[in-house]
Amino acid sequence: MSRPSLSQTKAETKRAFLIEQATLCLSQKGYAHVSLRDIAKESGVSLGILHYYFASKEDLLLAVISRYKEGFIAELEREVVEAPLERWMDSLYSVLHRSLTRDRDQHRLWYDLQVQAMYVPAFYEQVSEIRARLHSLIAQMLERLSDAKHSSLTVGKEAATALLYSLIDGLFLQSMLSEASDSKDVISHFEQTFPLVIQSLFLPKGDSHSSIR
Repeated sequence: MSRPSLSQTKAETKRAFLIEQATLCLSQKGYAHVSLRDIAKESGVSLGILHYYFASKEDLLLAVISRYKEGFIAELEREVVEAPLERWMDSLYSVLHRSLTRDRDQHRLWYDLQVQAMYVPAFYEQVSEIRARLHSLIAQMLERLSDAKHSSLTVGKEAATALLYSLIDGLFLQSMLSEASDSKDVISHFEQTFPLVIQSLFLPKGDSHSSIR
């Protein structure tokens, strides 16, 4: 496999820089209140240069969200789904806490994209793909827990996955809507609720009843 040329490396570095600047601009002001001209000005480049790398504001937003969610999904895979089961729940809390603090603005932009997805087909495709990947991670975690507990789910796997996704997604949405909320309080409330939901999804050990499908 040939190594990338110097010009390719420079182009990739420039594109990454523009995505980073766009992330800051969009996450602070929201998609509807930012133009490509605004992003070009904040980035210190001409509008023509920005158009060279991104065909439209929609194209740029997709790149911004893709970069952030790739990192978020990678964290979930590495620290929760693929990590030892002994502390998986604590690891999940840690990932969620970072997203509500360090990456709060970027995650708020994710909700902005989901709203736009109701009107822009290109956004709908990306939102659906990301949500499907998150659902897949939850389903993998449920399978690991089921094997470890030697227990069946009380509902079908798809229903259990949708329930947990809705719970976690609701946590983020409520936090985004309440700027005054303390992330520690949000996570603390989640820590009280989440284990109860997980417990309700699995049959007690020794229960011979089949799960509800």
